Amino acid sequence: MIDFKSRLLNATLAVTVALPLATAGLFTSAGSAQAVALTGDFSLTGDGTASLLADSLTFNTPNTFTISSDPDLTTGGFSAFTKGSIGNIISFNSTLATNPFLDLGTNPATIGDGLNTFAVTSATYTLTQANSNLVSINVITDGFFKSASGDISQGQGIFTLQAKGTIDSIAADWKKNTAVKATYSSLYFATVPEPTTLLGLGAVGAVMAISRRRKSFVQ
Repeated sequence: MIDFKSRLLNATLAVTVALPLATAGLFTSAGSAQAVALTGDFSLTGDGTASLLADSLTFNTPNTFTISSDPDLTTGGFSAFTKGSIGNIISFNSTLATNPFLDLGTNPATIGDGLNTFAVTSATYTLTQANSNLVSINVITDGFFKSASGDISQGQGIFTLQAKGTIDSIAADWKKNTAVKATYSSLYFATVPEPTTLLGLGAVGAVMAISRRRKSFVQ
């Protein structure tokens, strides 16, 4: 499974730093589908830094991002948003996060109102040696979106950070409880298809299965 995950992530990173999900805009129960729920997918762009320990991830201030206006990258109900803020993964071991993890908003006044948010329920990451002095950190989060009307839709996000050094040097820093500084440039979040749709999307099923495993180190 680790070899498969490594091949999947490396192949995708060769194309783009954000790993897109092939998804449909539906949520858990077909009977609960309403137009007011958040569906679709979106890509975030930023130019910030984060600090990574073996079991936590902290996004340094300003922890804000811009949502791409490209209709090929941002679809469905997410096309109404332009920016937002991101929280932290407090623990990967027991999946504790600053929730809402994502807070979307059309303007600063609507960020922090507790609506149009994404809450994390599980999170994992892998380390991949991209070249001799660069490590790619791929973080996968599962959770749910809450719309302005309170409707819930399942979601998944995948984003990539880059840190200088090697996997061994990062592990050595962690033994000294020293956080590794990483940069992030893009993220990708999407609503997850309902089970009947998922049966026809084997690739998505593989990604979802991988995301539920504990963090692993891929070299």
